Amino acid sequence: MHIAKKNMIESQLKPEGISCLKTLDCISQINREHFVPQNFMDLSYAEYDIPLKNSFLMLKPLMVAKILQLLKITKNDEVLEIGTGSGFLTCCLSQMSKSVDTMDIDIEMIESAKMSNNNYKTYNINYIHQDIFSNWTPDKNYDVIVITGSVDKRIEKLEIALKKNGRMFVVIGNKPIMNANIIERISNNKLVCDQLFETILDPLTNINKKNHLIF
Repeated sequence: MHIAKKNMIESQLKPEGISCLKTLDCISQINREHFVPQNFMDLSYAEYDIPLKNSFLMLKPLMVAKILQLLKITKNDEVLEIGTGSGFLTCCLSQMSKSVDTMDIDIEMIESAKMSNNNYKTYNINYIHQDIFSNWTPDKNYDVIVITGSVDKRIEKLEIALKKNGRMFVVIGNKPIMNANIIERISNNKLVCDQLFETILDPLTNINKKNHLIF
């Protein structure tokens, strides 16, 4: 697997513009095979939609690398992740930041991610079993917010939770047209949304229940 990981970094990530040394170093230290279902172990480092429990998919390596590079995470950052999934991105976020609150609607995914992350002594991760489209609201503000599934519109209660200079990664749109965005709070009353690249990402679970909870 060590050779497969090295090949992924050199042949998949770097040619696609992943040049941030902190991002590459983090990804090189964490073994994706610890987060992949046993029967897909050979595809741990491939650009492939690896199925997880309950019809979820693992984020591809390039998407994880793009998220980490774009957010410019520091050791002082407090992070909120919406959609724990396999826990691989969670682990990367925890290694690069001060702390991570990660939220998922699926308790099985949370428990599986916890077990995988135990390999890395990730004591700065707090797991939250909640639905983003419920009446739940963040009880603190964050430097970084990552949404690992697509949404059709921006989520106001998450944007409110961004600290000044805080950054949010979110994929907005409906298939087949979606775009990755970085939303940054540049002052108490102003947000800037930078549309970066086209992509396709499965929507967050329960997105059709959102009603008035997002705009």
